[in-house]
Amino acid sequence: MKFAVAFALLSAISGYAAPAKRAVTDTDILQYALTLEHLENAFYHQYLGQFDQAAFQKAGYPDWVRNRIENIAEHEAQHVALLSGALGSAATQPCTYQFPGITDPSSFLATATLIENVGVSAYLGAASSIVEKAYVTVAGSILTTEARHQAWLYSSVEKGPAWSGPEDTPLDFDEVYSIASAFIKSCPTSNPTLPVKAFPALAIADDGSITTSASTDGAYVQVIAGLTSNTFPVVNGKVQGLPKVQGISYAVLTSQGNNTLVGDDNILAGPTIFNRPFNSKTSNPAPAF
Repeated sequence: MKFAVAFALLSAISGYAAPAKRAVTDTDILQYALTLEHLENAFYHQYLGQFDQAAFQKAGYPDWVRNRIENIAEHEAQHVALLSGALGSAATQPCTYQFPGITDPSSFLATATLIENVGVSAYLGAASSIVEKAYVTVAGSILTTEARHQAWLYSSVEKGPAWSGPEDTPLDFDEVYSIASAFIKSCPTSNPTLPVKAFPALAIADDGSITTSASTDGAYVQVIAGLTSNTFPVVNGKVQGLPKVQGISYAVLTSQGNNTLVGDDNILAGPTIFNRPFNSKTSNPAPAF
């Protein structure tokens, strides 16, 4: 179920594309963070409105699960207010969203786990680009809360691990935006332009089979888990030697076989998300692949 949800999410090709890139400023980073927080805020409020306590009970969840989800929804609304306040009248406004594959509380919670994890990766990846120290503190404060959300959802609710490994996984602006764009149908034309671009969607089945609109001829897949990454060749549309990484990890399709040179200029599609919970009796070291 968990791997299927991740596969379904990243199979959707977004019709929403951002303009060409330019240099990233602190204001851009705040707008980028607000774009993600608007998405999370809309996500929780939409499905809390759709699935009441009775629906959660019917799906087998005790009352406290939905009650805590209401807490998370409050947090996301506060994140929106905090970032909007910092940006003032120039703050980006909510878009119109779509969330494929959500049919019941279980798929809602599975999707929430992945969205929260992407949020952690977004703030972590953006941290090194922030210049103003005060903004670093704001981003760090939100990052740790997003990580708590994800850990609670993954462990207390889904009975999986509260972590994927010794380190979380940073993603860059384009990688995160590419994931988020699958949920965005359209945005107000008055919204500020972000210096990001969305790559084509990518899905990789557990056997390594690839689904994407991009060409896989001569391509590679870079798997990213924590602070570890490596590339694997693609032959006849299938990743060769795809590692089964514990927890939540990511992968992109790239034309670059040298792992150290993979970047936005040679990424062809992705990221896709892998979600592989592991038993508590299993060792959980840093990935080695």
